[in-house]
Amino acid sequence: MIMKDFELSSISADELVVNQPVPWPVYDEFGKLLMAKGSVIRTERQRDILMRVGLYAREIDDDDEKNETLKPVTFNRQVNPFAEFDDLCLRLSELFQYIEKKENPPEDAVYKRTMGIVTYLQGLVAYDADAMIGAVHLMDSFPYHILHPVQSAILCEVIALRLEIEQEKKLSMLAAALTGNIAMNAYQVRLHQQRKPLTEQQREVIEKHPEVSAVMLGSAGVQDDYWLKLVKSHHERPDGSGYPRGLKADVLPVEAKIIALSDVYCAMVTPRPYREPVSYKATLRELFVQRGQSVDERLTTIFVHELGLYPPGVYVKLQNGELAVVVGRTKSPKEPLVASVRKADGNVFLNPRRRNTGIREFMIRATCTRKDQVAVNPATLWGIQALQVKKPRMV
Repeated sequence: MIMKDFELSSISADELVVNQPVPWPVYDEFGKLLMAKGSVIRTERQRDILMRVGLYAREIDDDDEKNETLKPVTFNRQVNPFAEFDDLCLRLSELFQYIEKKENPPEDAVYKRTMGIVTYLQGLVAYDADAMIGAVHLMDSFPYHILHPVQSAILCEVIALRLEIEQEKKLSMLAAALTGNIAMNAYQVRLHQQRKPLTEQQREVIEKHPEVSAVMLGSAGVQDDYWLKLVKSHHERPDGSGYPRGLKADVLPVEAKIIALSDVYCAMVTPRPYREPVSYKATLRELFVQRGQSVDERLTTIFVHELGLYPPGVYVKLQNGELAVVVGRTKSPKEPLVASVRKADGNVFLNPRRRNTGIREFMIRATCTRKDQVAVNPATLWGIQALQVKKPRMV
């Protein structure tokens, strides 16, 4: 069944009652029906499962569907943003497989699946933007062609919120950030392991992939013209040095510039098989050198101001010798909230210690290279406890 006449929303705790019928159909995130309207919930375990994975479908009429813009998902429950980040990557991987393998997909199927990811991502940024920015810098359990678009889309949403871009354009922008490189998926793994210079054939594939991606999405049923326009232009650059058409700043929409800036940043701070990630300090320096050329000058200033001099997820060395991870932005870009993970003597804290870098003892001395970092569960840095699933009583 295609979810054409329904709007999916999260279920709150008081909306499902054991031995009572559900007032609406309940679906999973991919639109699969879990429980029909009027069906009775028989056990607490059944209710718990529906609460965890279910979305309810509120019926809307055709006029509302045409006029109502999709909204970010809202959470009425505790969530772990880092587990949800991995889930976004998994959902994007499944979307790519669906587009690449499905011939003549049902009407609006790709659009609805993509917007499901987009609005969920928006909801997570609204829920905890610092944790999601932290995930951009700390999470790396998926291949680059899956990880990179999710990273970029998160930063696009953060900047778009700062600029107060209207929701309809944000939806198209985030969809383009997630899918703009789909034509490159088959080449990405090989290219990112290649140490030799690109061949002419490879360079041609790269320079044509924005337009090929747009064709693939159009063939998959995407009819959002602005989404496709942004896919075609997300590798253009303000000075005209981009591809595929060499467009300049005056004809590029701001949403395309945001995607391009986020794309460049995430590409630099993410490790590759052939190189270590570029340090955040070096990335900032490069962005400022390139502003007005490969990245938009005004957006670069806003981007750096919004992330701060030390964005969430970056490892830093404190004045007292402790190794810490930035976990929160503050009004002062030089004084973020951090969680110390290693003592000055080299021993690891059993539990991360929150530090105020506005205090002299805990001032940030420097950012750290990858070799100075220690493995840590990001959720513990943010004080997120493992979410407990209520188990049925044993008789």
